[in-house]
Amino acid sequence: MKIQDVKKHIFSTLEPFAAAKGFKILRGRFALSRKAGSRTDEIFFTYHSWGFEVNIFPYVSVDYGEITTICNDCGFILNHSAFINLLLLQRIKLQGFNPDLRWKTQIVKTDRFILSDDEPDDYNRLDMGLSPLLPIALDFISQYDSINSIDRLFNTMPIEQYSPYCSGLDTHCMVGLISAKLSKNADYENIKRMYQRIVKKEDFTIEMKSSFSRIVAYLEQI
Repeated sequence: MKIQDVKKHIFSTLEPFAAAKGFKILRGRFALSRKAGSRTDEIFFTYHSWGFEVNIFPYVSVDYGEITTICNDCGFILNHSAFINLLLLQRIKLQGFNPDLRWKTQIVKTDRFILSDDEPDDYNRLDMGLSPLLPIALDFISQYDSINSIDRLFNTMPIEQYSPYCSGLDTHCMVGLISAKLSKNADYENIKRMYQRIVKKEDFTIEMKSSFSRIVAYLEQI
């Protein structure tokens, strides 16, 4: 099975939705993308391909240029302010979140669509699986349509250290701190001290810890 054929099918299936909701199809990125001021909304896909089988992982993301710029300028590469696997998000909506859920879906492979040369009906199952994910993606984008909402997502106490909405605790610290500052969170100083304790305690890379310190210093100036 060729990944290019899978991409072509997915884009063909999603083209009416993209046109109706103002998304551009980015074939090279395997994504639907739209801009709203400094925010970029995306529904995107990653994949694993073994020739006879293709695994497709659907995601939704929001990215705020202000947050990304601060991270990148301070040496921490950030792609999304918040993102999540859509099949995982669908499961969370059905049964709630627990810290093991992400890893369990990976182990049992319910975080992906599996297409195989041996299963001619896989495209139909893919279409049926994608359809209910689209309103879930739009709801996510609507829910996190401001930096204030990103602040609430990552800084509502007690924080979820295994948040499914970022790539890891290091990213959580970065985005949580910046969003708290930019949204003028009244509890910013306590939030800053909390993240400083986490960064000091956790086994993060020296480069990450250096970037975090640079971000703290930068935010003190604004």
